[in-house]
Order: sequence, then C-alpha cells, then structure tokens
Amino acid sequence: MQKLLLTTALVFVGGAAFAEGTPETSGGFTGEIKTVIAKTGTDDKMGATTSFGLDLNAVNGAAFGRMEFAVDSTSNNLKLDEWALGTATDVAGFSFGNQGNLWVDTESLAATSTIEEPTMGTSIQVTAMGVKAGVAFTDISADVTELENVQLGYATDLGPAAVDTAIDYNLDSSEWVTGTRLETQGLIIPGAGLGGVVSYGSASETFGFEAFTTISGVTAYVAGDQDDMAQDVGANYETNVAGLGLEAGVNYNMDSEEFSPKITASFNF
Repeated sequence: MQKLLLTTALVFVGGAAFAEGTPETSGGFTGEIKTVIAKTGTDDKMGATTSFGLDLNAVNGAAFGRMEFAVDSTSNNLKLDEWALGTATDVAGFSFGNQGNLWVDTESLAATSTIEEPTMGTSIQVTAMGVKAGVAFTDISADVTELENVQLGYATDLGPAAVDTAIDYNLDSSEWVTGTRLETQGLIIPGAGLGGVVSYGSASETFGFEAFTTISGVTAYVAGDQDDMAQDVGANYETNVAGLGLEAGVNYNMDSEEFSPKITASFNF
C-alpha cells in the first residue's frame, strides 16, 4: 500500500505543477482512482479492489497515452492492466495497445452477463465520425502478422435516441458475435431514460437481452436470454458528493436466489 500512496502523492504534486506553471497550450495529464467493493465468491464475503488510471497528452500536439493499473490484493503493488498510445483530432482517432474492446455498454451488475462480449488483446483501433474499427493480435511479441479477431461498430445520437452497434469476427474460428444498444431520453416518459441491449453469437446460437430505465440517477434493469427472459434483476444509483463519484447497486439472480451488492467510489483529477 505504501507504493500506491507514494504514486498517488506524486500524481497530485505533478498535477499541481501543471496547473500552476504550464500554459494552456501545453500537455498535461488527468486520472482516476477507483475502489470497488463487491462479493468475492459464492459466500457472503465482500472484497475491495482498487484501480488507478492515468491519461497523458502531448505538448502542443494531438498525441496521447493511457495507462490503467490495478492494485494487487496480495502484494499491494500496482500492476499494469491496460495501456494505449495514439493520436486524436476533431475528425478521427488512432490508438495502439492493450486497450479493451469496442463493444456496447451494458447496465447489469451480474457477475456473468447475458450479453455476449468478445474480448480484444493488444490491438490497433481507429474511430472516425461514429465509426469504430479494431484488429487484435494473437501474440504481438511472437508474430505481428497473426491476427485473432476484428471488431467493427457504429454509434450515433439522433437527439432523443442513441444507437450503438458492434460486431466481432474471430479469424481463427470464423465465429461472430453482434451487439446493439438503443437508448431513449424522455421520448416515452418525460425525464426518464428507457433502453435495451441485445446480443447474438453464432457459436452459442443464443440471443441475450437487457432492458433498463433510468430516473433521477437510479437505473433499474432486467436481463435474460431467449430461454429465460428474467435471469437477473437489479438497480444502481449514481451520485457525486463534493467531487467524489459514488455508485451503489445490487443484483438479484433468479436462479440462485442470491443478492450481489456492489459499491464504487471514484475520484477524478
């Protein structure tokens, strides 16, 4: 934990230096510290995990870097989970790294989501005018020409409604997965957001569903698939207290009849 506290202190000192002595045209960094408290297994024990993210921007340029760390629960050391470097303009963005996937967002707090979500390893990703595309390498340290999967997607905001869709194609197995999210705000119920997510995989041959509504910061959802339309139900509440982001939610699994609470606290700088 001493290493984590030291790293955090250095970040705050560096941030103050940027704020006080650097002109607006220079680069800088922002970051986030997040702690999540959730069930660790099938028993009722709750565990806490902490992560640390850092975004860096180049001086007088469009280049950027991003690093996501997790605190090892045994050694309390920081370990690098994700990273990326690239460039972004008003028109397009390009990045390379172990940076996650290009999939649609979900609301369920369940440990196993009914929405299929293919992963991506080290990848090259491009975004432009709502279009997103990425290719992932099987093992870039062994062969830069061997690719594992490709993801394509498109997101658009139509005013009262927003649509986000993505498809993944595995180059080894030739299997594919698609996911789509539709969200409306005040279109049906004034002041309330309504939406849903659906996915389908050629290997599983299963449709996954998720329906949700958001009112006054509270998001309630029900999730299932074509065989069981209501496997998980739950709710999550988000708020901000003096700059500290707080989330509290719970998921209930209909099959196991178990509650899974989750609390998240985050700080951005």
